Amino acid sequence: MSNNHLIVGLGGTGGKVIRHLRKTIERSKDTQGKSPSDARFEFLYIDTSQDEMDKKEEWKVLGKEIDLARSQYLINTASSVRPVLGDPDSFPGLKDWIEPRNVFDFVNATTAGAAQRRKLGRLVFAQNASRFVKAFEDRLAVLESSPGGKVGAVIHVVCGLAGGTGSGSIVDAVAQIRHKCPDHDQYRILIYAMLPEKNSRRVKDVAGFSTYYANGYAALSELNALAVGKYKPTNLLDGSRLDHDIYFNGCYLINNINEHNIQFEVESEVPRIVGEFIFQKTMNKEWEGLGRAEKGENDIKNFESEEDIGKARAKLFLSFGIKRVVVPEQEIKEFLAYGFAEQATRQLMYNNFRQGEGYADESVEKDWGFEARKPDTLQSLLLTDAHLTLETGILDDDAKNASWKPPREYWKQIVSLQVPNIKDDKTIEETDWIPVLNTRLSKVFDDTYRTMGGVRKFYEVKGNARLEMARHIGRHIEKEMFARWKAGTASLMQLRQFTDALIAMLDERNLLLSEKVSKMPTELQAVQQRIAELSAQFNKVGFLGKHLTDKRGGLFADIGTQIQDQYILNTTHQGLKFACSLLPFIKEQLTALRGAIDELHQNLAAATEKVNQERAARLGPSDAAYQKRIFDQNAIGSIMKALIVDEAAQAARTQRVRQTIIDLAGTEVDSFEQLRQGISLGSVISTLSQESAQIVELAHAEIAKTLPPVLHVNIVERLQKKYDANPSGLKAFVSELYDEAGAMLLFNKTEVDRSVANNAGGTRGRAQTIGVFLPECENQKDFRGSLAALFDQQKDPASDTKVATGHLSNQIVIMKIASLMPARFVDSLTELKRHYDGLLGDTKEAVLLHGEGDGKKLPPLFARSTSEVNAQAKRKPYLLIARLLGMVKERQNKTSGLMEWIFSYISGGLPKVVVLQGKTWSDILNGDHPAEVQGAIEKEVAKRLDAEYKHIDKKIELRSAYQQMVLDCFSNSGEDDQDPEFLALSAMQKPLLEILGLPPQED
Repeated sequence: MSNNHLIVGLGGTGGKVIRHLRKTIERSKDTQGKSPSDARFEFLYIDTSQDEMDKKEEWKVLGKEIDLARSQYLINTASSVRPVLGDPDSFPGLKDWIEPRNVFDFVNATTAGAAQRRKLGRLVFAQNASRFVKAFEDRLAVLESSPGGKVGAVIHVVCGLAGGTGSGSIVDAVAQIRHKCPDHDQYRILIYAMLPEKNSRRVKDVAGFSTYYANGYAALSELNALAVGKYKPTNLLDGSRLDHDIYFNGCYLINNINEHNIQFEVESEVPRIVGEFIFQKTMNKEWEGLGRAEKGENDIKNFESEEDIGKARAKLFLSFGIKRVVVPEQEIKEFLAYGFAEQATRQLMYNNFRQGEGYADESVEKDWGFEARKPDTLQSLLLTDAHLTLETGILDDDAKNASWKPPREYWKQIVSLQVPNIKDDKTIEETDWIPVLNTRLSKVFDDTYRTMGGVRKFYEVKGNARLEMARHIGRHIEKEMFARWKAGTASLMQLRQFTDALIAMLDERNLLLSEKVSKMPTELQAVQQRIAELSAQFNKVGFLGKHLTDKRGGLFADIGTQIQDQYILNTTHQGLKFACSLLPFIKEQLTALRGAIDELHQNLAAATEKVNQERAARLGPSDAAYQKRIFDQNAIGSIMKALIVDEAAQAARTQRVRQTIIDLAGTEVDSFEQLRQGISLGSVISTLSQESAQIVELAHAEIAKTLPPVLHVNIVERLQKKYDANPSGLKAFVSELYDEAGAMLLFNKTEVDRSVANNAGGTRGRAQTIGVFLPECENQKDFRGSLAALFDQQKDPASDTKVATGHLSNQIVIMKIASLMPARFVDSLTELKRHYDGLLGDTKEAVLLHGEGDGKKLPPLFARSTSEVNAQAKRKPYLLIARLLGMVKERQNKTSGLMEWIFSYISGGLPKVVVLQGKTWSDILNGDHPAEVQGAIEKEVAKRLDAEYKHIDKKIELRSAYQQMVLDCFSNSGEDDQDPEFLALSAMQKPLLEILGLPPQED
């Protein structure tokens, strides 16, 4: 068997199986990402709906995306077929079977998928057949040309037979694949066909006739006809007929109820079982019986014949069953990983570690209002009064400007220079000192303050940059907070509470500063009063005070100090008003920061809820029907507790998770806003899950040195602990496994046991092949040997069973293959046929059931009884005799003028005419006439023979007429004794003579 495996999924069922197979492959990998199987997989998914691809969360394993690449799927829409229906001659691959086109009148722009109509599914597939072929060739080339690749592949085609997409395209998909890969040994094609489930919720009234069930029968009819060579499908690319001896090597039939009446969930369990089966059988290549079963090598005749049609029913149908006994390592790992992931998110959100419990889901209580008002906090966050009033610069350029001084220091420096300068200037009269000082300081205040055109102009200009300043402060605060969170010293909840405290503090500051602004005029008035009083004293100083004591100079110094305070107050007044106008901008930035923190917190809270849900879904009490899990819940609980109660280790592990989440947004992320823009809930969950899984793997290796391990445990060891002292219990356990690994079908025992005609030399019933895969176990060699012997002893009777070495140490796998089956063995086939036959009465529905024609020319899926065979064998001879008697004849239709064939007879003493369906005599002879018409023909012919042809001479007369018809046919064929029409007429001699009551004619 080739190591190359191309999985082609058709329709929703195909998509589900591909998804579960990819999950199985991913889950089987070890910590280095290496698979236990050397099988090489490629995928191609074809559907008429995006539904399966849109289930993003389902295409993940522990958060890791395993979805298909764009090159691995094609979505073809049913609404695009209108151009084809309008101009079929331009599509050579469609025009021969697309009629009657009016059956597609229901298709419109809103038609979903293929609307459960097989012919619509074929039409949509046909319209896109060239894309399918190119995509198939591309995927096969990738598979064969990749490192280590070889020519050849096993092509697994997966579909459901009940809908329109998969069921309608299966025959053409297989035919196109075989046409591209004609070597059926080098390119083996295996079909996995999901049959319609019993009592489907998709069917409103199962008592009536449903396309859902009828589609299943129609698809099986076509696949069977394809296998026995009775259906040569049209090449959808050019309109020619495809002709291959072997289109597919085997077709697995699958249902949601197995042979032991165990039921499986259709949407999830069945696709998972199919995916698991494909993976297991591609991994365990040493199972020779599987190859023989899939090739039908156990039968020299892999079909059933019927006398008048030759090969009638292919015995290429199979079914399978699978049972796993498993230490659910992946499930345990996911349980632990999701448990740790919850701890990690709690640390990121709350950072509240409790000894013996791990991280709690609530924050540590702290007085954040006090923290927000601490001088060191305000200084570090650029929120001091000095920053808000621009005593100190906020923006980088301003903060670096060495010329900026606080108002008190600035005006003190100015006044300390001006007062002595004025006093020393002999050109200035003493009485003018105060006006000159006021003039000079006023000029500084109005024109030259900080080189910006004065104090008012300075704050006016800076007022235009309030948003930039607020953003700068906001970014500065955010970076500092982000750094704390990144370092693990503060949680999101703590930072959110701190941000709330800062916002509240800013509101208080705004009120306080506004009060100061309102009180400023009063303070100015007091200073101005003191200046006026000192100025009055200055002006009253006499000669002695002026020349002997320098009293005026002392008063001028005092006045300068008061004027200095006046300008300090005026400047501070402007600064306070600026601060009051700046604070709302800063509050807005902090509010946005809180929003970013909140959004991250909400994402982590949602992620926590998701991982909780995922954890709860692991290690549940009930097993799936196809597997039996063996695990120690207490040991898992001990590992989980050891994982979360080590505070130092937890801090380091959660720090690793935090950094991985931050890295999602880039390597230079330093703010919550950058992180918010760079991540999504899905990416957080994925990263959290994957990182937690790696952490759990590493932590388990350390913890398992002192506690019993729960990962990398051999299933044989587990069974030894459970059954070593209970051999009878182990025997019952093994027997039960064989019983539970039943084929995914209910079988019709009557049909299985039935011996049909013309099957001499072929097998009877179904063949059964079983593979048991038991891993090696160095620590328990003896028990493993005993277990292998027990599996051999307890095997199903008359089965081809092999006990082989399994590749996965944590599981025992039993796979059963039922092979060499015609479709009639399927128990539900009778019910499918009931729906099928019911819809055949509607001409449009009959056409929509099949890719070509109405299915009446396809070989029957049920073998006919002896009486049915005999009756069928005489059907054509009766028609032939009716024509010889003139009861079946051709006439011109008086209304249309066209020729038609009729059957005329006397009923109740009066003539009666029935128009037969068919344009030529060949159509009439080979047509499938309604049962009542055929019955009437046989009845009236018998009456006529009994009434008018009892005499031997009359019988011989009819025989001669028949012989002359055969001779005429032989002559018209150019005396070709292999002419199909001649052979068909010749074959009717024996039953015709039996009907006439004549013995076989001697040579």
